[in-house]
Amino acid sequence: MPDSETSSLRVLVVDDEEKFRKISKKNLEGRGFAVEVAEAGEEAIAKIYNFDPKVVLLDVMMPRLTGDELVKMIIDWKPETQVIMVSANLSQEAEEECFRNGAYAYIKKPVKFDQLAETIRQAVF
Repeated sequence: MPDSETSSLRVLVVDDEEKFRKISKKNLEGRGFAVEVAEAGEEAIAKIYNFDPKVVLLDVMMPRLTGDELVKMIIDWKPETQVIMVSANLSQEAEEECFRNGAYAYIKKPVKFDQLAETIRQAVF
């Protein structure tokens, strides 16, 4: 159920899987978030500046500009932006790398959207 705190909270979903982007957008908008999507890191950079999300939901494994590279860029450019990394299968080492790179949280796919919405709220409130 959308509430006044989440209704203006902007979330950018960055994932190379179209199905995941669509499902995430629908589920998060249904919970009251304002959501934009990006297919790749290059597109995400432009949307970060234009959309100014408070939270970026970022796939770890993407072609060209990877999630690991992009999270470092986001933290350098917009340190107030919280990054939540997402991946279907990630080793303990890779998960720890996400946190070393500045990620706020790591969530495994398939995503439980109630859990994700709560993590997003915790990241910014």
